[in-house]
Amino acid sequence: MNRFWQVLKWNLLTEKKSISTAAIAFLVGFLCIQLFSCFTLFDLSQGLGKGATFAGMITCVTIIFIFLIPYYATGILGNARTKQQRTTALTLPASNMEKFLVRIIYCCIFMPLLLNVTFVAATCLRALIELVFGHEDIIFGLQILGNHFDPNYDSLISFVGSIWMLSLFVLGGVFYRHRPFVWTSVTLVAAGLLLATIGFYIGTMIGEDAIRHFAMNFSGLSFETFDLIFSLILAAFTVLNFWLSYKLFCKLQVVQHKWFNV
Repeated sequence: MNRFWQVLKWNLLTEKKSISTAAIAFLVGFLCIQLFSCFTLFDLSQGLGKGATFAGMITCVTIIFIFLIPYYATGILGNARTKQQRTTALTLPASNMEKFLVRIIYCCIFMPLLLNVTFVAATCLRALIELVFGHEDIIFGLQILGNHFDPNYDSLISFVGSIWMLSLFVLGGVFYRHRPFVWTSVTLVAAGLLLATIGFYIGTMIGEDAIRHFAMNFSGLSFETFDLIFSLILAAFTVLNFWLSYKLFCKLQVVQHKWFNV
């Protein structure tokens, strides 16, 4: 545990400048988005009210969960891009598992937490600015955001599916050497289109009646049972993706392959 803690501290210290820059940039960016939604050239004194507050906050949340969190998930090898960085990372007195877990904590837990903290800070600053300008219902945005993301609304499938998607970006971040977020996104889109095309042709060959008959076999299953079964399948694929990511991480060398990190 002491060795793992030392590696974690080393990682945070080496990324200190990036963390500070990211925190300031995201705070300013989220604040500008919310202020742009709440204040317009047409009404600087009263703002646009609840709808604009909601729109600005939803825009920030969408950017965080659709773009920024996947982007940082592909940064598993972010501290091993150059030859000098790889030499330093490989000579650390720690096991590959410890190094890998440290990067997972940094990319998939610490940075998403930082994003959410900066979002909350930007929201508080926006509310303070609205208070100065005499706006009403300045905290209504937090209320409707909380109602929109009601925990009872999201099923187990959506939660496990999010973790599974995150594991795909982690795997892409270890596999691709340059611009991992871009190439991982392109690969996922291409794979989705390919699977959709294959599924369409298979469905066409099987026929609508056969598909309906197959679906009738599951008509007795409740939604909760189907939710549990599908979630277990996604969880298994999530574990597989992290295992493959770790195996590729273990093959990291000072002089990398010309095309891939293997």
